[in-house]
Formats: sequence, C-alpha cells, structure tokens
Amino acid sequence: MTSFVKQFFLLSCFCLPCSLFAVGNADVLLRVGGKDVTKQEFELYCKHHLAGNCRTESVQNAFDDFLFQKLKSADMRRTGCDTLPAFRQYCKVMQGELLKTVMLDKEQEERACRDLYRQSVERLSKSGWVKMEQITCLLAQDATRQEENAARNRMDSIYTALKQGASFSAFSHQEEGGTWMPVVELLQEFTDQLASLAKGAFSKPFFSPLGIHIVKLTDSKPCISYEEARPYLIAYMDRLGAEHPALKRDVFARWTEGVLDDKNIQMRLETEEDALLASFWDKLHGESSPHEATSGELDNYFKQHKERYAWELPHFKGAVIRCSNKKMASRIKKYLKKSPSSQWAERLHKLAESDSTINTSIEVGLFQIGKNACVDKLAFKCGHLPEDKERPYAFLMGKKMKKGPEAYTDVLDAVKADYRREQEKEQLASLMQHFGVEIEQDVLKTVNCCGSN
Repeated sequence: MTSFVKQFFLLSCFCLPCSLFAVGNADVLLRVGGKDVTKQEFELYCKHHLAGNCRTESVQNAFDDFLFQKLKSADMRRTGCDTLPAFRQYCKVMQGELLKTVMLDKEQEERACRDLYRQSVERLSKSGWVKMEQITCLLAQDATRQEENAARNRMDSIYTALKQGASFSAFSHQEEGGTWMPVVELLQEFTDQLASLAKGAFSKPFFSPLGIHIVKLTDSKPCISYEEARPYLIAYMDRLGAEHPALKRDVFARWTEGVLDDKNIQMRLETEEDALLASFWDKLHGESSPHEATSGELDNYFKQHKERYAWELPHFKGAVIRCSNKKMASRIKKYLKKSPSSQWAERLHKLAESDSTINTSIEVGLFQIGKNACVDKLAFKCGHLPEDKERPYAFLMGKKMKKGPEAYTDVLDAVKADYRREQEKEQLASLMQHFGVEIEQDVLKTVNCCGSN
C-alpha cells in the first residue's frame, strides 16, 4: 500500500516532460545511429557504476558496458518499445524519484522525519507495528466480473507457487522482509489476516477495496526504533505533496513555471531508461544471449586472468566479531573454528538464541583496508577501535590477503561481469555494425570518472 500511495504522489507532484530540461553543449564521446552521446553522460554512468575504482581497465570495461547498453536501448527504441504505456508510466515514476533529489532539502527532511517520529510514535504504536511483504493485484472499484476472475486466478496461481516453495519476494518485488507498518494505519482486511499469521507465514489470497492480496508476516513489535520507522515516515511525508516540510519552495516554483533546468537529472533519466530498455532487450534475446556461467567456467576464467584482479590495497578475509569479554571470545572461536566461514554467521546466531548470556554481533566478508575500523585496528594496526558498550571486546577470525584474491568467489561480481563481456563480444560487434557506431577516442581519453581534475 505504501508504494502505491508513494507512486501516486510522485506522479501527481514530481512529474514533468523531459523537454523542460536542456542539455548544454558538451563534448561528444560517441554516436550511435547518428545520435550524439556526451562525455558527461558517460562520466555520470561511471559515477554510479565504478564506485571509485578508476583504474584504466575499469574505465574501459565501464565504457564497453555503457556502449552495449546504448546499443541495446537503441535497438529497442527502433522497435517502438519506448512508446509502450507501461514503459512511459515507469519513466514517470522514475523521474519523480530523481526530482526529489533536486526539490527536497535532505537535512531538513531528516529533521522533519525525526520530529514526526517523536510526535507520532505513541499514536502509531497504539496497536503495535508489523513488518510484512505483500503481493497485490489492483482492481478498480467498478471492475467487471471478468477482470475480477482473471485477478483471482492470477493470485491463486501465485499462492500455489508459494506453497510449493517459490520465493515470496520474486512476486512481491519488494525488499526481502518487507517494511515496518503501524497496524493502526492498515486496512481492516490486512489486520484481520496478519492477526492470524505466525512469523514467516503467508495468507491465502484475500480481497480489500484496493484489490486482491497475499501478505507475509515477517515480524511484529509493540514499538520500533526511529531507524526502523524511517521508511514509513518518509513515505508519509511524500504523500503531503506541495506541503512537504522539506520542499525547496523556490525550486518547486520554478518547476511549476516550467523553467527548472538540471541537465544531470535529464542525463540520469536517459541512462535509467537505457538500462530498462537494455533489460528488455536481454529478455527478448534470451535464447541467443550468453548462458549463465557455471562455477567451473568462472573458476577457469579467473585462473586464466588472475593478474587482472590484483589489489592495490591489502584486504582481510573473514569475520569481525564483537562480544562481552575475552573469555566469551575464546568460547566463540572454539565453537566456529571447524565450520566454513560461510556458516559462521548462521551458527553464531543459533548459539546466541540457545544461550541468553551471549551478546554478540558478527560481520563476515572481504574487507579492504580503510573500509572497516575494527579490521583496520586489529588486522592492519592502524586507526582506532570503535567503542561498543554492550559488546566491548572485538576480535577477528580469518586472514590478511596482501597479494590479491585466492579464488574467483573473492571477486565474484568482477569475474562474472568480465566473463559476460567475453561472451557478448559477437552481439556487441553485430549491433555496432548495424548502428554505425563512431567513437571519439581523443574525447574518451579526457573522461574524468573519479570526479576530480
């Protein structure tokens, strides 16, 4: 329900035609089918995809991905896919999200959100809070019997799939686990269903004035923290529209007059549209697209190109664990020692559940120096150990890795992306030939992907 209301707000308050934005004169990086693509657009793409990794090979890979995305989207625009109502609706919502970054003062929004939490926490917690996921098939109030039957059949099929073990999130398209909602704000039809569910269970399909739903109860509490309530409070303020307490009135006024000019928003919007069209292209060409790589293929590829994944900075592979004292740490180490690192978090969680005297936290992964204060202090002997009054003792399990990754799983995303590029070369070459791509190599050399000159 929250996402539906939020979408309505974005469409009604923050949507405008793309033509209101004017992209200024910029260096042309490439041409696809005669259409200019600017260097600035690629730099914006890098900003959101490289995450500060600006080595030459990383920039080249990013350019290949950027070019392929442009070619796929051009191919889909050629077929008219970008004019379909569903696609244009998605773009309007996406545009609203981008406009929020321009029209809302983030610091003021945070202050307003905290004030709202303090003012309303008692009222909202009157009947408690629930964390849930939902699958919804919307129906108009005047839906025909045929439309109602079609929706019922669709939800019955989903319910059958769920009972057979299908992922709830695959149908809800929400963050796994869902979001916290105050019970007092839910429709009665929802509260009736949730009241009879155990944690982790889902309902049968049921009707409400909005349509047909299936809900899954993830958790419930009498009261939740500000951090947990924040997504709900943000969505509530979004529904206020022009009365949003963090709205930049001067920017909003310019927008209503049709004179708002922000080329970054326009470029981001076009890049997002390209990404969506490219995903449609992938689905359409599924049979001819490269298959999902097996673990054996990825392992072989990694071994053949291992030097490509060497690290400039040392890493630590393992876990950061905090607990009450050294004695408890020794007990935890002994308990986890013979288990693979992939099971540490789950096993420690089960140990804490079975013994209420254990107060612990664990973070498992691959940590680059400078990314985790505990790892920096305990593994690399730099920085300061963060204080934690509840869990004052910190220790590590694992090892330092100075030379580079030992297995493809240490750099899984990078290996997958590189392997995919290798498999896509023929498709890329075919599209480049079809659209007559022109690349300005001199301009490409001047691309600034790190955000500094």
